[in-house]
Amino acid sequence: VGVLGPWTCDPILAQALPEVASRLAVARLNRDPTFNQGYWWDAVVLAEACQTPQAVSGLLNAERYATALVGPLNPATCGAAGLLATAWNKPLVSWACLGDVEGLETLVVPMAEPVGVLHAVLRYFRWAHVAVVSSRQDLWREVGQGLAQDLRARGLPVTVVTSAGSEEDEAQEALRKVQRADGVRVVVMCMHSVLLGGEEQRVLLEKAEDMGMTDGTYVFIPYDALTFPLPYHRAPYPVLAHNTKLRLAYDAVLTITIDSPDSTFQEALQEAKEAYEIPAHVDPTQV
Repeated sequence: VGVLGPWTCDPILAQALPEVASRLAVARLNRDPTFNQGYWWDAVVLAEACQTPQAVSGLLNAERYATALVGPLNPATCGAAGLLATAWNKPLVSWACLGDVEGLETLVVPMAEPVGVLHAVLRYFRWAHVAVVSSRQDLWREVGQGLAQDLRARGLPVTVVTSAGSEEDEAQEALRKVQRADGVRVVVMCMHSVLLGGEEQRVLLEKAEDMGMTDGTYVFIPYDALTFPLPYHRAPYPVLAHNTKLRLAYDAVLTITIDSPDSTFQEALQEAKEAYEIPAHVDPTQV
């Protein structure tokens, strides 16, 4: 199984330790007779380029390394990846692909579609007008564009689609566009969560606090938390504890994430560490 992602060029995603995760997954598959059914599983981590054109061209080599693929993370490459996987008759398991793509017989979506979950929440609170702010990396720009397109297809007016880097003036310009738009209630942030070290989101939220946008006028929703179980129960985040302005701004953040009722991600990782399934030097709080 090839595990595709921008592991070598995205420092936040590199903290997911794809090699460790892959080895843990295949080790558990290989000792579980209900899953392995006589097969021996193995995994290879494949680096996905951070620029979309290079990420697409890099897919051509994947056939040589794997009989199935997990990924890619850039939704702009889903169409090409799906067509190639169909031509190769290889399963393609991706949670990042936005919208329904026809003709991709081997594409498997392993979880609830994040856009669908987000739409259900927006509809429940009757928040129709949405702005999408992404960071400047190709991956997140593609996520933001795809999200806006999908929400519009579901009948929601997405009036602002813009991007912002880690400079304050970039964040201010993006937020000014949100303020100038008519009736925007929700700002979806397509970027790495500040809780995981995302600098762009920190700057955006702090600037929103400066501009008086975190008083309940706007709701800020991090998109990335929709795709994994972000620990929330008794989970300390030092970035909030050590930054008063960010902590004030975070009152305006609504986090929608996958529930993990049995144990948090860090607790599960610590159990795997104590069972010697992963290296002893891995610190669960840093993953």
